[in-house]
Amino acid sequence: MKVKLEDIIEAMEFAGMETEYYYDTQNEKVLMLFDGMVDGEDNPELFEDIKEGFVEDYIPLPGQYDINEYRIMEEFIYELPEGKNQNVLAGAIQGRGAFRRFKDKLYDLNLEKQWYQYRDEAYEKIARQWCERHKIDLVE
Repeated sequence: MKVKLEDIIEAMEFAGMETEYYYDTQNEKVLMLFDGMVDGEDNPELFEDIKEGFVEDYIPLPGQYDINEYRIMEEFIYELPEGKNQNVLAGAIQGRGAFRRFKDKLYDLNLEKQWYQYRDEAYEKIARQWCERHKIDLVE
């Protein structure tokens, strides 16, 4: 089995509450499940079979809870040098609206590029670990 690293990462970026991604081991490709459809085609039976785990040929890709972007933000903050930037960002992620405030503060502090590079590396690490765990070879 093999899959492109960029396909896994792209799926991780778009995964959400209503959209899930699975790896089809038979066809060696990533499938999107959304609103009763599989890869944009109406197929409620396959959709339910995959979601309920009745078909072993489909492995769920890391979703938003596996990724835990809040934890990635925390790790990014605490890897910054101690000082103003670290303090401002640590305060920004407290309470409701943490993600929006964090991104606003990144912009104010001119740290967006550094954050997105850090986040991309974290996503790549999660994707590689997922492939290793499921014995899937990565194509880069």
